[in-house]
Amino acid sequence: MFAQVALNLPLAQPYTYAVPEGLRSRVAPGVLVSVPFGKRAQIGCVVALSDDAGGVAEERIRSIEDVVSPEYRIGPELLALARFVSDYYFASPGEALASVSVVGFRDVKSQRAEFLRLVDDWRERSTGSLTPKQRAACERLEEAGFPVEPRQNLAKAAGAGPSIIKKLLDLGLLEVHDPPALEEQPASLDFAPHLMPTAEQQSALDAVLAAVAKPEFRVFLLHGVTGSGKTEIYLQAIAEALHLGKTALCLLPEISLTPQTVARFQERFRQEIGVFHSQLTRRQKLELHRRIQSGAVRVVIGARSAVFSPLPKLGVLILDEEHDGSYKQNETPRYHARDVGIVRAQRLGIPVVLGSATPSLESWHNAMGGKYELLRLSTRAAGIELPSVRTVDLAAEVQDQPRPSLFSGELIAAIAQRLEAGEQTLLFLNRRGFSNFLFCPSCKWVAKCDEDDVALTVHRRVRRGQQASDSQADLFAVTTDPKDFILRCHFCGSRRDAPTKCPECDSDGLITVGAGTQRVEEELAAQFPQARLMRLDQDTAGGREKFLAAWERIMSGEADIIFGTQMIAKGLHLEGVSLVGVVLADIGLFIPDFRAEERTFQLLTQVAGRSGRIAKGEVIFQSYMPTHTAIRFAMAHDTEGFMAEELMRRRKLGFPPFTRMAAVTLSDADRDRAYEAARRLAFLLGRLRSSVRPPARITVNGPTVAPLARLAGRFRYRILLRAETHRPVAAVLRAALAHPDWTLPGSTRLTIDVDPLDLL
Repeated sequence: MFAQVALNLPLAQPYTYAVPEGLRSRVAPGVLVSVPFGKRAQIGCVVALSDDAGGVAEERIRSIEDVVSPEYRIGPELLALARFVSDYYFASPGEALASVSVVGFRDVKSQRAEFLRLVDDWRERSTGSLTPKQRAACERLEEAGFPVEPRQNLAKAAGAGPSIIKKLLDLGLLEVHDPPALEEQPASLDFAPHLMPTAEQQSALDAVLAAVAKPEFRVFLLHGVTGSGKTEIYLQAIAEALHLGKTALCLLPEISLTPQTVARFQERFRQEIGVFHSQLTRRQKLELHRRIQSGAVRVVIGARSAVFSPLPKLGVLILDEEHDGSYKQNETPRYHARDVGIVRAQRLGIPVVLGSATPSLESWHNAMGGKYELLRLSTRAAGIELPSVRTVDLAAEVQDQPRPSLFSGELIAAIAQRLEAGEQTLLFLNRRGFSNFLFCPSCKWVAKCDEDDVALTVHRRVRRGQQASDSQADLFAVTTDPKDFILRCHFCGSRRDAPTKCPECDSDGLITVGAGTQRVEEELAAQFPQARLMRLDQDTAGGREKFLAAWERIMSGEADIIFGTQMIAKGLHLEGVSLVGVVLADIGLFIPDFRAEERTFQLLTQVAGRSGRIAKGEVIFQSYMPTHTAIRFAMAHDTEGFMAEELMRRRKLGFPPFTRMAAVTLSDADRDRAYEAARRLAFLLGRLRSSVRPPARITVNGPTVAPLARLAGRFRYRILLRAETHRPVAAVLRAALAHPDWTLPGSTRLTIDVDPLDLL
């Protein structure tokens, strides 16, 4: 017997391995195995079995070493989905399967032999040789009924540390067991009662529930203003699937940033829920997989990679905030969870619900063209009006003040009013740090990262004991001393002290330019010394646990002013917030990317929607360009107007959704070598595009220097391919990469991003 094994390496095809006699009963498609590859062992996935070596000389074929996942395998449906991901996104079969696998491909072997059980005759075996702590641990386990437990759970049950558990194993009083088989769980239909839908919600529900009950593949774009009750529609659609004996999958952009949504799901469906996110350990992922297979979990909610959840009898797939960029993976395979989810649903013949207050232009275009079905929720579910929005022209503020504050007079007055009323304020600035960069006015020098072609962000140094300071005014006293700053690269994470003099001209007049959340914190403390401030960005609330702790403080009323980056704009229902202020609404408008205006509109609309969830709220946009399209339509809560205008612009420029794109990037530590490889590939693509059948108009742009010209010490050149559909783009790329005239230098890397979300 021979197995085709796909490895998580950029290899075009799986490798052939012999299956040893002792493993034949355990090796099957979807099983993860350890195989020799070069001088090392690699973990791969078996994709096919055969009785012959497929033309490979048998003496050259090496054997599978072991099955590393006896309790886990990738099912046939997900194996087929991985083939689609590999083909569409130009990833190797193994790279696609490593993403599809719940546990990935790395370190899987450590999941074996971790279940322990107290032996029945432990008292006879111990013969009085146990210490008091060891005996107490055994007695506790005996009282618990000789459970078979994962090692860490057993240690807790025994009230013992790892050293005692290890000693009991050495003495033979604990023994290793395979994971206990989970009995299939009966379906529970005891859900918490749902809310009565509004007329608009009922109309949307009627369409979705009909598709779930039939079942049939339909894609619904649920366009609802912020607070319109989209989550309730998700919950009732899932309940319908469960009543029919099916399972359900709901994707959220960033599971750690949406604690309220997760809580609502858990409250409604109780033990039926499984939560999948990147911070689960592999052991926890395997346990979730086992619970799914037993039927104990019938609803999975999670982020991007949860689209591959191995749910049997899937009945509905929901994708909340479908416009969010975090659904796109930024490493190979560069898949988009929304598009993969739609393909999965189409193959299963089930409905998809895409929800957003600010849909992506691609989804909106598909809805306008009849490919998706548009469902509208135009008012907030509780009958509360959308917040009033006004802008402050910062250009006028600058003219009136030689050294303007970050906050206009209007915004300061509005914050003071909320503080007096005991209400919360949310301030948004999508920039971390103290300021954007360090600049020398004399010679125009800018501090840049040594490895990445980006300006270093200026961060205020946090000194020991500062967080415990009682005086915010003292803690955040305005400073211009370079010793109080460090410079950080937000791409590679490197940091260094800020220089006291310009390294180019020796001037001591260095200045900081722009503003970040640290400077917002400093000015707020000076303006409102009695206010309780809370900053939420990657520096203060990065990671699930920190964010949840901050979230609980906000909900308990321990913060008067909450401010931060885009993590405060995602799906939060903050009943105490009556004012939202956007410190600089123009950020992001003029980056070199065709989606810049779309992203700005989405972000402004989403953050504005955090205001006035229980009574009418207020929003203030501070902007140097208050009449800009994105800002103007966000002020009016007019998504459809923005979409219509932006679609006209995209059509004229020939950008998605009117074309399909692939961005090809070649990078090398040597600039000339990177450019030469990109030039040769672009020439070959241009030469071969006329050979694509059926004939199609294919545009090849480049090579050009990528907007981020150097990352991780590598120079980057970009080639952009465009055509009306994906097929000719893929065809000409495959033809070029397989052409005998094309070879990739050993030190040069090539990455292909199909349907890119940005061109940086």
